[in-house]
Amino acid sequence: MNIMKNFILALLLGPATVANSLANTGITVELTNNTSGTLQMTEMLTDPPPPEGFSLTPYDVAPRSIRNIHFPNKRNFTYPTSDWQPSLRKVKPIEIVLSYQLKNSNFGCQLQTKFEAPIGFGVLEPQYRPDWTSRTAYTGDGEYTCRSEISQKMLEPPFSYTVRLVVEKSK
Repeated sequence: MNIMKNFILALLLGPATVANSLANTGITVELTNNTSGTLQMTEMLTDPPPPEGFSLTPYDVAPRSIRNIHFPNKRNFTYPTSDWQPSLRKVKPIEIVLSYQLKNSNFGCQLQTKFEAPIGFGVLEPQYRPDWTSRTAYTGDGEYTCRSEISQKMLEPPFSYTVRLVVEKSK
C-alpha cells in the first residue's frame, strides 16, 4: 500500500519538481571571406531585433579573413534530472538572418539559420528533438558563391551551435 501512495504522490508532485532554468542558446556565426573585397553587412534580423540606429559596420568582414559573431538567446529549458519528468517546457524557435554585399560588386549573400526544439515522445518520458538548419541564397553574375554548414552543436540543452558561412570565388 505504501508503494501505491508513493507512486500517486510522485504523480501529483512530479510536475512541481521539474528543473526549469533560463539558459543562453548561443549561436556563433563564423564568416569566412575568401575574396579580395570587403563583405559589408546590409541586414541583421534577430529576435529581439537590434536597437534603433544600430550600426552594422562593425560586422563587416575584411578580405581573406574570418570573423565570429555570437548571438546569445535566452530560453527557458527543462533540464534533464535523475527523476522522472512528466513534461518539458516548450521552447520558442530561434531564427537569424544575415545579409552581406561584396564591396564594389553586385554579389550579395544571405544566411538564414534556425533552431527548433519540439517535444517528442521518449521511451519513458518526453524528450526535446533539436533541429538545426542553415541555408544560403546569393545574387550576382556567378563570379562568387556562398555556402553554409552547421559545424558544431550541443545535443542537450541549451543546444548551442556554430554555423560556418564561406564566401569565395566560383570554381
